[in-house]
Amino acid sequence: MNKQLATITGVILFASTAVMAVDNEYRWSTGIDFTSGNYSDTQKTEILYVPFTGTAMFGNFTAKATVPYIRITGPGTVVGGGDIGPIRRNRLANTITTQSGLGDITASLAYTKILQDNTLFVDFTGKVKLATASAANNLGTGQTDYTTQIDFTKIAGSVNWFGTLGYRFIGSSATLPLQSGFLGSAGVSVNLSDTTSVGMIYDYREAAGFGNSDPSEMTGFVSYKLNKQISFQTYAILGLSDGSPDAGGGISLSFRR
Repeated sequence: MNKQLATITGVILFASTAVMAVDNEYRWSTGIDFTSGNYSDTQKTEILYVPFTGTAMFGNFTAKATVPYIRITGPGTVVGGGDIGPIRRNRLANTITTQSGLGDITASLAYTKILQDNTLFVDFTGKVKLATASAANNLGTGQTDYTTQIDFTKIAGSVNWFGTLGYRFIGSSATLPLQSGFLGSAGVSVNLSDTTSVGMIYDYREAAGFGNSDPSEMTGFVSYKLNKQISFQTYAILGLSDGSPDAGGGISLSFRR
C-alpha cells in the first residue's frame, strides 16, 4: 500500500531533478492510498492510508520522515503492518469492524552517488519504522523495523529505468511472530512532455508473516508537474498474489521549496 506511494513519489521526484541542486531543497507531500483484498480470507479487508511526509535534500543526502493516518475495515485477520504492508493473521475471523488512528512513523536517510555523466543514480538508504500504531487495534505490529536498501535510477533520454534491492529486519513478538526478508522492485517511466510522465512498477517482498504468501503486485502511475513547486501523481495497483491487495489506488501531492 504505502510502499507504492513512497516508491512512485520518490521516482518522480528523482527523475525530475536529474542533476542534484547545490542549494538545499525541501519538500512536503501527502496523499490518499486505498486498497482492498481478501489476503486468503473469505472476507475483504479495506485499508485507507494517508501519509504526511517531509523531505530535506542537502548535498548528496536526503532525509525523510512520514507521519501517517491509517484506517482498517475488515474481520480483524489483517494487521496494517505500516511500511511492510498488510500481514495475514492466523486467527478466526470476527465480525466486520473499523479501526483507525496514527500509523507507524517512518524515517530514512539516503546518500546518492551520481555516475555516468549524471545519467545513473545510486541511492544507499537506511530506514526505521517506529512502533507508533496501535497493535491492539491491528493498525501495526507493535514492533520497530529496520530496512537497508539500494536504489538505482538510469536516465536514457525520455526514459527512466529504476530498481530497488533491500532487506527488512522485522521486529517479532510472541503474540505476532514475524520474519525478516528481502524486497525488490523494478520499473520504468517515460516522459511524455516536460510536465507529464507515465510508468509501471513491479514490487516483490518476502512475506513477514509465517505461512503468508509473498506480496507481489504491479502499479501503473501518471505524474503531472503542475508548476515548478507542485507535482501530482495518481496510480492504480493490481495484486498478483494472496499476500497483496486484490486492487487499489491513490493520489499524492508534492510541494517543493
